[in-house]
Amino acid sequence: MSAVRRLLALSCAIVLVDTIFYAALTPLVPYFEEEFGLSKSMVGILSGSYGAGVLVGSVPGGYLASRSGVRVTALVGLILMSITSVMFALVDTTWLLVATRFIGGFGSALSWVAAFTWLVDRAPEGRRAELIGVMISAAVVGALLGPVLGSVAATVGLLPAFATVAIAGGVIAVWAALEQPPASSGDVSLLPALRTVRQPLLLTSLWFIGLSPLLFSALAVLVPLDLNRLGWGAAAVGTVFLVSAVFEAFVHPLLGRWSDRSGYRPPIFAGLLASIGILLLLTWVGNPWVIGLLVVLAAGAFNATLVPGTALFSRGTEKAGMERAVAFAITNFAWASGYAVGAPVGGFLADLRGDALSYLSLTVVCLLTIGLLRRTA
Repeated sequence: MSAVRRLLALSCAIVLVDTIFYAALTPLVPYFEEEFGLSKSMVGILSGSYGAGVLVGSVPGGYLASRSGVRVTALVGLILMSITSVMFALVDTTWLLVATRFIGGFGSALSWVAAFTWLVDRAPEGRRAELIGVMISAAVVGALLGPVLGSVAATVGLLPAFATVAIAGGVIAVWAALEQPPASSGDVSLLPALRTVRQPLLLTSLWFIGLSPLLFSALAVLVPLDLNRLGWGAAAVGTVFLVSAVFEAFVHPLLGRWSDRSGYRPPIFAGLLASIGILLLLTWVGNPWVIGLLVVLAAGAFNATLVPGTALFSRGTEKAGMERAVAFAITNFAWASGYAVGAPVGGFLADLRGDALSYLSLTVVCLLTIGLLRRTA
């Protein structure tokens, strides 16, 4: 196996196992609500704690990758993920659950920036986009397997299921330790990057990146609880989000192709309109099959801002000569901001005045984003 193919396989393995751990929570939301007597606000905090960890870990991840190298960064991230996988199955208090998810998200930020930077550094210029696409596809596979793992954990127990993830993480960590890393740049200055990001178009693209997880993280808190209330168990909930991840994997390249051909505005505008329709329907629909269908459609509509936004930010930072590790850390920060805010705020608003208030608030956010889109040059 060539060095590039071996590194591609390693990068894919890192993001695959990481995304499995991240996505496994959704089918377990009703279980934790009943087991610990959680309110929707607390469920939102538990769900959003992973994104909060990624948020906090994004800048240290870029710093560590630049200063100490991507191998060290990957090892720290994988070790944190493996430890918290086991802890997540063993802890018996709500705040320890939140803490383990937070630490797991912190480790995820390190793992992702390491895998991305490592691969981009070694990839031939003519195949870079292709190899990055393969790595992202591995993450999508992880998003597919995560709900399956959560459903299995609800049946066989948390410890056997999540210990498997921890063992896989340990094996990948050994693999990463044996792989030859590129030299670290030693460039850890963030001030030039912050000055670059202040450009209006780049700030707008970061908002587009963060909006997608903002919408979907709220959905991932409210929908599993609604489906459970309507009589669907963990396996059924896991199936809904598995199908939605399959649909997301299908839609991603189509959104990218549409954005490449016609610019970022048309797909984002269409996605926002579709998102508004889905959110409004969710305020009054009471049939579990219709709710499941809306979740699947949301996987496409909500991502209509993420793909063009990421491409827009990537082009802008590349033109500005920003270091890749730092640029990827900033996109991680934007994604995590949406996830860290959407889940707890969605749960809080649902506790305050019902799910409809949460969905209507997200509808207003989409309408405001349409206004921002129209004003963007």
